Amino acid sequence: MLLAASAVLLSAQRPANPDGVLDVLVWGTHMSIDPAAYSQPVRAAVEQHLRRAMAYVSKRPVPPYPEGEMVQNAQVTYERRLVAVSDDPRAPALASAYVDSLRPCYEWEGFHDCPEREAEFADEYQAAHPGGPFSTYLPLLAAHRWLCAAEGYDYEKDPTEAARSRRNYQQRVSTAQKSRVLLIRTAAERLAARGRCHA
Repeated sequence: MLLAASAVLLSAQRPANPDGVLDVLVWGTHMSIDPAAYSQPVRAAVEQHLRRAMAYVSKRPVPPYPEGEMVQNAQVTYERRLVAVSDDPRAPALASAYVDSLRPCYEWEGFHDCPEREAEFADEYQAAHPGGPFSTYLPLLAAHRWLCAAEGYDYEKDPTEAARSRRNYQQRVSTAQKSRVLLIRTAAERLAARGRCHA
């Protein structure tokens, strides 16, 4: 009886997709996650995150060129990811401005350039807005993107730049692991354990 109860407790604390929180935070709410698979505090934080993400409505138009729909989708997904991490009323406008300045790639193709640009931008934005509504999130985002950039440099056979990117990743993930925000800490712990850009 005690063993059965322990097994149920463990299964409730070990979600079927252990990357769920991390993937939702760094890629977006289109990633698979089952909030019920997490312990109560994490579940509540995930549900709040998903509610904010789903409530967000972007005013961003589709650019008038052939890839316009893909570009707009990437931009809106980025905005939604930022808005979901904060209940600050300024977050939607700031997320839109962030994406306007960043101009994220709509596909990476395995090279270092797109994730590195996102990582550098996150670092610069964090330095310029240390108390802003995204300040708890950006160390996690930067850590992930630096890790993706390192893997891109590995693919490009540039070990010096791969090592530099991994050092940047280590610094940012260490900061995220100490976050006061449970969801950020949970995702950072998973990123550190996984040690890869993708699952």
